[in-house]
Amino acid sequence: MLSELEKIPEVNKESLLVYTRLWQLEKWLREMVYIELKSKKGRNWIKFKTTENKYEADKKLQHMPTSDKNPLSYLTFSELTKYINNNWELFSMYLPPQNLWEAKLEEVVHIRNRIAHYRKGHSDDLNRLLQLMRDIDNGFWRFCTSYNNVYPILPQDRNPVTKKYVELDPFAYKQVGDKEWAMFGIAPESLRYMVSVNVSNREWAEKTEQIDTTVGYIYDVKIIMRKENRFDYKVFLERTVSIHSEVLHFCLDAFSNSIRVTIPAKIGNEKVIEMIDVLIEEVEYSMTQSSFVNTDNLFVQALSEEWPEYVLGPKNPLTFLDPSMPCSFFNA
Repeated sequence: MLSELEKIPEVNKESLLVYTRLWQLEKWLREMVYIELKSKKGRNWIKFKTTENKYEADKKLQHMPTSDKNPLSYLTFSELTKYINNNWELFSMYLPPQNLWEAKLEEVVHIRNRIAHYRKGHSDDLNRLLQLMRDIDNGFWRFCTSYNNVYPILPQDRNPVTKKYVELDPFAYKQVGDKEWAMFGIAPESLRYMVSVNVSNREWAEKTEQIDTTVGYIYDVKIIMRKENRFDYKVFLERTVSIHSEVLHFCLDAFSNSIRVTIPAKIGNEKVIEMIDVLIEEVEYSMTQSSFVNTDNLFVQALSEEWPEYVLGPKNPLTFLDPSMPCSFFNA
């Protein structure tokens, strides 16, 4: 049987390759802008009015709904890159020098317009685009792996967030010497889940021990089921909708035995504690031992794609790629 593409004689395969690479580049630029801006500004990370009309028009199409909710999904490419240029201090460590970046973007805009308006394009369009992606490949690897470069706050009692939840992690770091810490412990037989609260920081954030309301810092909350218990992710996400606008991401794992929630420290420790309390409370209502619920990689990935962009499935590098995993990010 012919593939759908093979049935269309007018299709230019090179143009399709250019389009898919443009899609890949734009998708990750939007993710980068989302994480960097929201970790700096919290809930009010973007002026939604800039895209409100486009969003409302899209949601009126009830016969063809999408899960897209991130305002960045409704920006044009030029509007998106303005956020990067206007907040360059958040992106400079991932991208070429600004003057070179803007020059390369100008080429990308021309290539993008050719594809969008069904022009054949130049024979070097794909090579130019791939060269740009190679130029920024390591920068995007740094962007992604820094998101997963999580570390503990020690001692835990110097921070009200980690102090409150340390007893829910039987394997939390414990002091074993004057300046040495190690993870060890024994989990009670009756313990059904564990809660681990750590932190990460964006590369542009100033180093500090004061996490409360600090821009560029992110609380990393992981709830891990024990024994045969599993998450019913659908139930958990539905029951926590009230706090979704404050969260950076919900990260789902392939086997449904844990969930990771990232929260900007900018919103303040009091609000962070309130949100973690909600997460823990809803664990009780979304716990299952069924072998038919969320138990394989494809199922969980498909479920994540039914939700807005802040819900990430196990295939997304933001859920697993860390500094110990060197690779080509774009594979260009």
